[in-house]
Amino acid sequence: MLKKLLSKPRSKKKKEAASSALPTLDRLHQTLQMLEKKECFLQKKASAQVERAKDYTKAKNKNAAIQCLKKKRLYETQIEQLANFQLRVHDQIIMLENAKATTDTVDALRSGSSAVKAIHQSLSLDDIENAIEEANEHTENMKQIQELLATPVGASADFDEDELEAELEDLEEEELDNELPEPPQQRTCMEPSARAATSQPANDLAEVTKLQAEMAL
Repeated sequence: MLKKLLSKPRSKKKKEAASSALPTLDRLHQTLQMLEKKECFLQKKASAQVERAKDYTKAKNKNAAIQCLKKKRLYETQIEQLANFQLRVHDQIIMLENAKATTDTVDALRSGSSAVKAIHQSLSLDDIENAIEEANEHTENMKQIQELLATPVGASADFDEDELEAELEDLEEEELDNELPEPPQQRTCMEPSARAATSQPANDLAEVTKLQAEMAL
């Protein structure tokens, strides 16, 4: 059923009927408000007749009191009719709102179906495969370009990678050696005999200098 609704194009009469739904709903709501106001007015008149009947009863005017009650019954009959009218209007409003919602839903589904159909018609498997192949080709070309740009040229192309790595290892070892703390230096105490041997030539030189000074005098 839904497929038939989606597949069949909307006729001119159906379009006009759908476009007139909103004005019809407005009229129904206005009618409902009018009936409610009239019902409220009749209820007030019926209440007033009851009060008048009470007054006539106190005044011992039985006939007048009965006439007031008859009018009250007439008002109540009209109120009951107005209530039935309101139910009918309510029913029409609900039916029309449901019909409009159904029509809007079918229109939306039909528009979606047409859009999907148009997309499918604009695409084909060959087009998709060609697009994928072009994308893969562009990706491969970009990879080749990046590899060419990353390839060393000129003097840097003649460098030996093994030699550079060995030099780098030497630098790392040298850096580690520099970071190691130096061993503490050992202080050697000179023996007394060595001290005497060291100071003996100095004493002899002093004595020779002293003798030369005395001979000069």
